[in-house]
Amino acid sequence: MEWLKLIGIIIIILGFLLKIDTIAVILIAAVVTGLVSGLDLYAILDTLGKAFVDNRLVTLFILTLPMVGLIERFGLKKQASNMIGKVKQVTSGRLLTIYLIIRELAGVASIRIGGHPQFVRPLINPMV
Repeated sequence: MEWLKLIGIIIIILGFLLKIDTIAVILIAAVVTGLVSGLDLYAILDTLGKAFVDNRLVTLFILTLPMVGLIERFGLKKQASNMIGKVKQVTSGRLLTIYLIIRELAGVASIRIGGHPQFVRPLINPMV
C-alpha cells in the first residue's frame, strides 16, 4: 500500500510524455499524492501554499514571464526599436554603455533593474 503513494511520479512522467502543461501536471500529481497519502484537501492546499510563500524567488520568476509576454504582445520592443532608429547618433556600443550607466546608478541606490535576463534582453537587444 505504501507504493501507491508514488503515483505522483507516474503522473508527472505521463504528463511530461504527453506534453501537458507542466504546472498543471505537477499540481495534479501533488494533489493526487496527498489524497492517496490520507491528507484532506485543506491540508494539501495548506502545504502547497506554504511551499509557494517560502519560495518567493520562484514566485518572482513566474511573475516575470507574463510580464515579458505582455511587453511582447503590446509591441514595446517594436516601439523601442523605432524610437532608437530615429536617433541617428546612437550606436550599439553607446546604447549598451548608457544601459550600463543606468544600471550602475540604480545599483548605487540599491535598485536592481538587471537581475532577470528574461526581462532585460527583449528590451535592450532589439535596440542594439
